[in-house]
Amino acid sequence: MAQDLLLLTIDDFIREGKLLPAPSRRRGSKFRAVPLPILQAAKVDLYKAFLNAGIRKEEFARRSGLAKSNFERLFSLRQNSSLDHIEAGLQALGKRLYVEARNAA
Repeated sequence: MAQDLLLLTIDDFIREGKLLPAPSRRRGSKFRAVPLPILQAAKVDLYKAFLNAGIRKEEFARRSGLAKSNFERLFSLRQNSSLDHIEAGLQALGKRLYVEARNAA
């Protein structure tokens, strides 16, 4: 439930073209961090890299080799995208996607 709310909130920020706020610190033992699923986390990182690059949507589509019509879908947390498309977008912005497996706590 908390994860769903977080995804909807972040998706609204992205659709409106707003900067994403930095995560706040946890306060007390009753509060837990809410993780994002891997695909949505990658999309958030791509969106942040896109904003930091300061380029237009058309330029991003040209650099990444994606159709302009796929732009909104690529950033939408509600739509499934292939990691190949996300990697292509990150590469067009001079970034790389790294996935790491860690021991569960």
